[in-house]
Amino acid sequence: MKSLIKSVTNGKSVLILGYGREGQSTLRLLDQCCPQLPLTVADADPLIVHKHPELNHEKLTVITGPAYLDKLNHFDLVIKSPGISLFNSGASFVPERISSQTDLFLRAYAPQVAGITGTKGKSTTSSLLHHIIRTYTSDTLLAGNIGIPLFDLVDKITPATRIICELSSHQLEFITRAPSISILLNLFQEHLDHYASFRHYQLAKFQIALKQQFNDAFLYDGSDVNILKLMEELRLPGRKFPVYTGEFPGNGAGISGKNIVLRSSGTERILLSADHKGKLAGTHNLRNIISAASAAGMMNIPAAAIAEGVATFTPLEHRIEFAGNFSGKDFYNDSISTIPEATMAAVATLKKVDTLILGGYDRGIEYNGLADFICRSGIKNVILTGPAGERILGLLKQFKKCNPAIFFIREFEPAIEKAASVTPAGGACLLSPAASSYDRFKNFEERGRLFKELVSRN
Repeated sequence: MKSLIKSVTNGKSVLILGYGREGQSTLRLLDQCCPQLPLTVADADPLIVHKHPELNHEKLTVITGPAYLDKLNHFDLVIKSPGISLFNSGASFVPERISSQTDLFLRAYAPQVAGITGTKGKSTTSSLLHHIIRTYTSDTLLAGNIGIPLFDLVDKITPATRIICELSSHQLEFITRAPSISILLNLFQEHLDHYASFRHYQLAKFQIALKQQFNDAFLYDGSDVNILKLMEELRLPGRKFPVYTGEFPGNGAGISGKNIVLRSSGTERILLSADHKGKLAGTHNLRNIISAASAAGMMNIPAAAIAEGVATFTPLEHRIEFAGNFSGKDFYNDSISTIPEATMAAVATLKKVDTLILGGYDRGIEYNGLADFICRSGIKNVILTGPAGERILGLLKQFKKCNPAIFFIREFEPAIEKAASVTPAGGACLLSPAASSYDRFKNFEERGRLFKELVSRN
């Protein structure tokens, strides 16, 4: 990795674009590899130098404030942080000069990497795959979108290390090399405020397959219409393995008899029993399990370790998380749900939901299908909040027959109080917003933790 960094920066002017957690990690590694290399750091925050004293160095130039994107074309190499969207910025840039931690890391380590992306489920699947591998060997690392910068792994990697990378669309859009094992879980409308169109978002995700090499493996949801449509249009270099949650023909992963198997050229490898034990519930999680188990099999993890890993994995916070039983009512925190498909999957997984809490920041995604689902669901109460909740309210009013009692309460805290009060004793209340948290919260984690705090007072 360090030799790659030296070669790609040699004789070039380099800009670190964005100085959050990943930008700081980039500066640390560049300082190790190229201590004499002059660098420029650009960030929107005008106080960034005061917050980070390490930027007060003679070899560093710092650009801050509203014009921080104005000079992108002045640099030979731009190492961009994923949180910065260039497509909607109006900034002029040369795509070939844009790189990232993800791009550089994969150039160095792609043969050792299993990369996971998708609109939903990538954190669960990445964490599950890492947990499975750890039941067999301690020489494995997890990083990426899950919160650990990839460059922070460099000093821990051996030639035998199995590396698991959770990858967002923002991390993937400028890569030149994809992981040797790539998983694309699904493609739904998301991040429309960061991309020119839904297609641009899909193509950013699809780099995880497009930038693979011959004989790499691409695992994908064999029933996702958006993925299948793109596969008809685009030529993919790697081997293709569709993932199913039932019996299936040809190559791929899914159910065969009493087992979950990975099939290639007619040969089946048993991964684990179809009636395996574990804490991940729902069809969407079965697809996550099969994807993770398949990747583990491709990374030469034995079936016994795969079964043990699935059985002992603890689901992540904010993902259909049981928040507790208070005043005889069950409360579930699914704050990670920022799209309608995730909300519908959560309701289907719990089977009996008396009160559903929806809404938050409105990014303009499609809610017609969710409104129809709600009206046919048997849910007794729907609590709507925030700008997205207000738009969903308008759609629900268009249905002549819509069974739930519907309440629109703009602010989050009183909305949760109302949800707790209308949920019957012995009933279940689910926070699954189908919307981003940014109307009011820093992130979905903050929203989920406040929900748990509020319902615990019930």
